[in-house]
Amino acid sequence: MILIYSLVALFIAWIWVDYYRLIDIYEKEDLKYFILIFILGGASVSIVFGLHNLFIDSLGWSLNGNFINDFLYCTIQIGMLEEFAKLIPFLIFYKLFKKEVNEPIDFIAYICVAALGFSAFENVMYFYRHGPQIISGRAILSSVGHMFFTALIAYGIIRYKYQKGKNKKLELILFFIYASLAHGFYDFWLMYTGISTGIGIIITILFFLFGLSTFATIINNALNNSHFFDHKLVINPNKIASRLIGYYFIIFIIQFSLLSYTSSFSTALNSIGTPLLVIGFIVLVTSIRMSRFQLIQHQWENLSIELPFRIVYRESINGKYNRWAIRFNGDSFNETKVSAFFQEYFQLIELNRTKPTAAKRSLACIQKKIFLRNQEAVYIVSLYEHNEFGPSKLIALKPKRRGIKSINKKYPIVAIMDIIDLKKVDEPKLTIRNFKFRSWGYIKERSGFNS
Repeated sequence: MILIYSLVALFIAWIWVDYYRLIDIYEKEDLKYFILIFILGGASVSIVFGLHNLFIDSLGWSLNGNFINDFLYCTIQIGMLEEFAKLIPFLIFYKLFKKEVNEPIDFIAYICVAALGFSAFENVMYFYRHGPQIISGRAILSSVGHMFFTALIAYGIIRYKYQKGKNKKLELILFFIYASLAHGFYDFWLMYTGISTGIGIIITILFFLFGLSTFATIINNALNNSHFFDHKLVINPNKIASRLIGYYFIIFIIQFSLLSYTSSFSTALNSIGTPLLVIGFIVLVTSIRMSRFQLIQHQWENLSIELPFRIVYRESINGKYNRWAIRFNGDSFNETKVSAFFQEYFQLIELNRTKPTAAKRSLACIQKKIFLRNQEAVYIVSLYEHNEFGPSKLIALKPKRRGIKSINKKYPIVAIMDIIDLKKVDEPKLTIRNFKFRSWGYIKERSGFNS
């Protein structure tokens, strides 16, 4: 079984290696470098074992049920030690292949793949010790958790290298401490005997969800501040989310098959209950949130304590159907399709509500992308009367988010809106009320357009 568990652990790691290859849209990394740092990350487990053999075990420090003792134990002896061990492979890699780490997202990707190597080795040990019933939980919670903790260290390095300010060296130390605290806090509630197991699991899951949002923000900031930033290069969130969900569905099938083989088919069926539903929910939230980003050049979003989703009051562009809804942070699919036309001439086909066949075609060009107070994207567009050399006026386009979102699954549908006050376009906290809905339309390539 050790071979099977090893293959499962490698597949879990591949899920996220593939993820980093998908989101690294500006300057992609060679797979061989990911393989190398993954191996180094797996080998870093020996640092933990070695330090334990050298002196840590002789200290006699262990969990004893005391809140403070156990929290410090989890933070220092587990969190700090493991984060130190995962950092070493990245430092070695950076020393040898510094030229490969040439944009902020590279720091995140490489250090997280090192963490995946560490996590894969750890997963094999846990699978062998506890059996296949823990596979899905460790595949999402532990693997992503390891990446998040180590990404905090990477973020400290990114801030040191790419942000201006004082005390930047102090930030390197602080973010290492944050990573250790996050790691320790996560483990503490699973190990502390002063509360029930159920409460500990609930706290751990909630912490995971809050950490997930921070993790996504770290990645978003890294992408926004790449030297190779290009508005035409966009992330397809639907592709990423569906691939992550597909991968984890395979994990569920593998777990079910191994449970059927090692125990019985009825045992495997009994495992499909509340625990699997909870894991499924976490996979869904993780897949959606980790696929959606707001790509705004040079923007640094503050790290905040928030869930990956929120309850918002949706105001429709025509003043109807206002209601409360659940929204995930970040851009959805249609925004990325529209961004592909950034600062490019394209056709804007304005639909006539009373005469669908009397569509008006105009030449347009996106000038800037802004975000409303509820984080929905709006594009400020120059609309030309005749051609790009003639007079133009500014309008706004807002991608359609509900119902049918594109024509022939290719051309994104947009709301065409007049700007009520041009002077307020650059002001923060704009809402849909700063625009006046005119009509629906869709956009397509300029080819074949005759003014």
